[in-house]
Amino acid sequence: MKKATYYLSAMLMAACFTQPAAAQFEGEITYNSYEYTEGNETSGDRFMLYITPERILLQGEKKYDFMESLETDGVLVRLDSQDFVFLTGGDEALKIAKTDITSLMNMFNNGSNGGEPLDKDYDIRQNRTGDTQTIKGYRSEKFVFRDESDPDQNYSEVWMTNEIDVNWGMLAEPWGGDTDALISDDFPMDLVFKENYFPLKLEAYKDGKLTSALEVTEIKQAPVDPAMTEVPSGVKVLSMQEYLFRKMNNR
Repeated sequence: MKKATYYLSAMLMAACFTQPAAAQFEGEITYNSYEYTEGNETSGDRFMLYITPERILLQGEKKYDFMESLETDGVLVRLDSQDFVFLTGGDEALKIAKTDITSLMNMFNNGSNGGEPLDKDYDIRQNRTGDTQTIKGYRSEKFVFRDESDPDQNYSEVWMTNEIDVNWGMLAEPWGGDTDALISDDFPMDLVFKENYFPLKLEAYKDGKLTSALEVTEIKQAPVDPAMTEVPSGVKVLSMQEYLFRKMNNR
């Protein structure tokens, strides 16, 4: 998944690790992503966020590889169940619970460096520019996030609003240790969750050149059909243990 797309997914994943907030927004938000090669723009994907007080569905028009052998076209974040469900468009889906991710991170960390915290590959510096504009009727502010290893060449410009109040999570306490580092090293999640900003437009630059972009195209605040945030009828939901067991047996 490309960088702009990854930012959106990373922010969605991090939602389950934050303090609960009063649910104000319910509705649909649509994004378009773009990729740039040698200055030429190509359409990436179209994403829809379906947001309710207890669940969030991120769904794209394309499929993406997940865990090498699974393709997913949507991720259902079930805040009420503390898990993620990766939808494949077929008759099976993969469920990953909070405890699954914590266990995997602890296992990989202990196996790689004796229990010490995982090293960070980069350091991101945040800059609030003071620039503002209205995007889809919402007053937005411009932030710049620079990779400290090469701040003039590798950075992202993000327009965010604090006028869209989303219930990002329902956990009483954030996850600790290496899981926090996994989801937040490359994007300042505190700005989104503690200061209640919501991203509407993002442009990512590498070596000083625009490489990818993500922008909101429609915001519709209205009750979401409950069926949109349910696992489709007839789809079997596999646990992480069932998925790994099946993968080992199919080698």
